[in-house]
Amino acid sequence: MPNFAANLSMLWQELDPYQRFEAAAEAGFTHIEMLFPHELNPDRLEFILHRLGLTMVLFNPAAGNWAGGERGLLSLPGREVEFIRAMRDAIQLALRIGTTKLNTLVGVPPAGVTDEDAEAMVIANLLRVAPLAQEAGITLLVEAINNIDMPGYWASNVATAAHLVESVHHPSVRLQLDQYHAVMANEDPIACLHAHMPLVAHVQIADVPGRHEPGTGSQPIGEFLKDLDRAGYEGYVGLEYRPLVDTPTSLRWLRTYTTRLR
Repeated sequence: MPNFAANLSMLWQELDPYQRFEAAAEAGFTHIEMLFPHELNPDRLEFILHRLGLTMVLFNPAAGNWAGGERGLLSLPGREVEFIRAMRDAIQLALRIGTTKLNTLVGVPPAGVTDEDAEAMVIANLLRVAPLAQEAGITLLVEAINNIDMPGYWASNVATAAHLVESVHHPSVRLQLDQYHAVMANEDPIACLHAHMPLVAHVQIADVPGRHEPGTGSQPIGEFLKDLDRAGYEGYVGLEYRPLVDTPTSLRWLRTYTTRLR
């Protein structure tokens, strides 16, 4: 079975961000992921990761004015300088803390931006920063996010995200396959996996409905994980779900799998 990484932006939300690292280590995880670690103190972040023996396998670079509704910079015309600056900062932090994958959010294009313009902007921006990532040994990811949870997000299905990756055609640009978002976009995540497996470099899971832990909804997540294994996936599976009750209770489903928490 795949190795699991705790998503510290979703799990242990009752704790402050730094306490979540402690909780993840106490639960047996050695690998984690989160959204925006640039909001934390970098010295304290580096220290706590080292002290606890945790590796942050993935994080999201700064994604524009999140509080104001922006959800990424890749598709936003006129924001190229800001995007490149955010990516340089993210790569610098990733090198410092040992992260090898960055989820570059496509975003919500402003009114008046056509689909053709948005696609061209995403591809051009990724081509600008892919050589920087490659030099640093970092992989940039493109993720599909459904339009129910995130209205207007341009890469709203896996097929679109995969098309962007294929269009960039760079070894340092790959696909992040989120099983939950695929289901919410009326896609079959197992079919998406088989269709795009050569592009997949990171996976995330949550049940539907509710975006809670596996077993709380209707999705065959166990089969999805088995297919990951059969396909030879060697990356991490991020637990990006909201616990139905609390995080310790939500982790009980893992006991049904013969795998280590990683």
